[in-house]
Amino acid sequence: MRLRTDNPAVVDGRTKYPSTVYDPSDYPHSILKPSTNKKLGKRVEKGRHRGRPFYTLTLEERATCDRACEHWLDCYGNNMPFAHRFKAGDALIRRLQDDLDECDRKHPGGYLVRLHILGDFFSTEYVDFWAEQLQDRPTLCIYGYTRHHPGTPIGDKIAHLVTQFPDRFSVRFSMLPNHNFSANNAEIAPEVSVTCPVQTGATESCGTCGLCWTAKLPITFLNH
Repeated sequence: MRLRTDNPAVVDGRTKYPSTVYDPSDYPHSILKPSTNKKLGKRVEKGRHRGRPFYTLTLEERATCDRACEHWLDCYGNNMPFAHRFKAGDALIRRLQDDLDECDRKHPGGYLVRLHILGDFFSTEYVDFWAEQLQDRPTLCIYGYTRHHPGTPIGDKIAHLVTQFPDRFSVRFSMLPNHNFSANNAEIAPEVSVTCPVQTGATESCGTCGLCWTAKLPITFLNH
């Protein structure tokens, strides 16, 4: 669903579904959700993260995103009226720490967090939070995508983490086809890249694939 440029969600930089945005301080359930998404899978079934369960984090689209994002109008969050989105801020950090403590206890062999189903890294301090968690929690692994590119304060910190934790922090740069660790639409895909095998039907789920956190070349997505 593509929104008009005068839609309040577009103008104000927020989700189309404000009633689905929760304050983490009084949310009665975990912020980190075990994956129930068929496309993602419940756990990793091959490669270096094999056996690790997936957890997901969903923030508020646009409210946490860079306005330079090419999908500001047609964010796939526009088609997700029932997703629980969490407000950014100190309460989110506190709840995430509690949930990560629980994941450490439940999964001593490790777990893989998908950042972010919706939303993005909203500040340099938030990136620093995840850097501290990676440092302090050796079984924590992360993958995802960001529209913050190297050359920006947030993008530079993310790029540093990709280098610092190459086996545990795999966040690709969206819409940056000249970068080897990127994820791009087919319209701007570089000549040398690999198309998402889940979208082509070559494999069942992200958990049976693993290319996004292992391949050192751009990934192409057929649709957003």
